[in-house]
Order: sequence, then structure tokens, then C-alpha cells
Amino acid sequence: MDKSKNRNENNFNDAMNFYGTTQIATGDIINNNNSDSSTIKATYTPEPKWRSPFTLAVLTWISFIIAVLGIFPLGKLVVNVWKLFKGNIQAIVDFPTQTYLIILTILIFLFILFFSLRRIVKKQIRVPLILNYAINGFGGYIVLEKIHIAKCPICGGKMKYYNKPVEWREVMHSDGSIKREVIRKIPALECKRNHEHFFGVDPAEDKIK
Repeated sequence: MDKSKNRNENNFNDAMNFYGTTQIATGDIINNNNSDSSTIKATYTPEPKWRSPFTLAVLTWISFIIAVLGIFPLGKLVVNVWKLFKGNIQAIVDFPTQTYLIILTILIFLFILFFSLRRIVKKQIRVPLILNYAINGFGGYIVLEKIHIAKCPICGGKMKYYNKPVEWREVMHSDGSIKREVIRKIPALECKRNHEHFFGVDPAEDKIK
């Protein structure tokens, strides 16, 4: 097998090029995607640090099991709320409400976590974390990656990889104050010296065979 071809197909080892993008929004949407030029390149190289054994099927089953387990504490809470409406105060006093709420909260958190991981694996995309780390679902597995970024192609500064807010909505409160609410983020490489030097990153850069 041609080793150079294999390296190109495995994006773990090759630097990737991304180009700045320009977007336009109207109305009360504020778009701050101001990359300098579509001809300027920013590059990064993902380094795999850990590969989990969780496939799409495993994540699906884990999410399903957690959802089923969550029915038990939720059902207990609903039954006791119903007893409260019926006037059975003693049943509410004897019921360990706090314990069931904690269990339900933990199960909800785990369900959201594993369902989100399942989505990443299903779409086979790369999602930024913190400190230039990312989760990649390419190949049907969850892979933790360290993102090594070249210097800013515009000014030579250090860059970071994260979910950058690019669109906002202005929300007016009852007291007349206006607050900007983020409505859209994109994975991006951004210069730490000048936040206007940034380049959108395609989360589905790795081509599915």
C-alpha cells in the first residue's frame, strides 16, 4: 500500500489548511466573522492522545440504558407530587426527595454527555474543547486530540482553537437595557494577539470514505 496515500487519508498526521470566511447578516443579527482574506491560510495538526472503545452502537446503548434508569427516580418524584396534591403530607415527609433529585440530575447529565458523544461519532466531526484539545468522531470512535497550531499567518502571533461566537442577537429587557445573546458559534483558529485574525475550521474536514 502507498504509505503517502495512507497518510493523506489519515488526517491525524497531516497539517490541514483552512481559509478565512466572510458572512453577511441582516436585521438584528450581528455577525463578527472578520477574517482578513480568503487567500491567507492558517494551519493546524491534530495529534491523537486517546482513543475510546465507545463506538456508535455502544454510545447508543449507553444512552438508552441511562434514559430507562432515569424513568425510576422521575416516576417516584411524580408519584409523590401527586400524593402532595391529594393531601398526603406524611408520604412527602417520609420520601427522600433530595436523594431522588440528585440521582435524576446525575442521570440527566450522563444522558446529555453520552448523547452528545453519540452525535459526534454519528456525524464523524471534530469538536473543540479547551486548551487546544478536541474530540473527533472520525472513523466511528471517540478520539481525544491535541491541536497543534502554526503561528498566525497575518502577524505571527500564537493561535488558539475554540468555538468562536460569530452571530449575536440584541435582546431588550424591560428596564430598557440591551444584552447581546450569542446565537451561533463556529470552530475557529484565532490569534491571541488580535482576535480579528481568525479562520473558520470545517468540523467535517475529514472526508468519509
